[in-house]
Amino acid sequence: MREAKQDGGTIVEVQVVPELCMNFRNCVRIATGAFVPDPTTGKTRVGAWQRVAPEELWKAAWSCPSGAIRLVTQERGYVVPRWDEIARWDTDRHPAAGRKGDEPLPRY
Repeated sequence: MREAKQDGGTIVEVQVVPELCMNFRNCVRIATGAFVPDPTTGKTRVGAWQRVAPEELWKAAWSCPSGAIRLVTQERGYVVPRWDEIARWDTDRHPAAGRKGDEPLPRY
């Protein structure tokens, strides 16, 4: 098995959860060959991910709006890049999400 390395860790497995796949196909466009449409279900499934640059795998997984793409890494284990990023969001820094009560939205 070929291991793919990027800042997020050494990728040892790529998964797509069919129940979460909404078929946007960002991953198919970004990491060509790593993800392919499944003719039976119409959902995306894992293809030849070992042949794709690790950076493209991370970009594709991050681009998945529903978090259906999961990467298994040696360093961090099971990672959902999209959810990993969202977990670090700070709503207090967002002008709309951090509003309290009836405060008006900021004008730009």
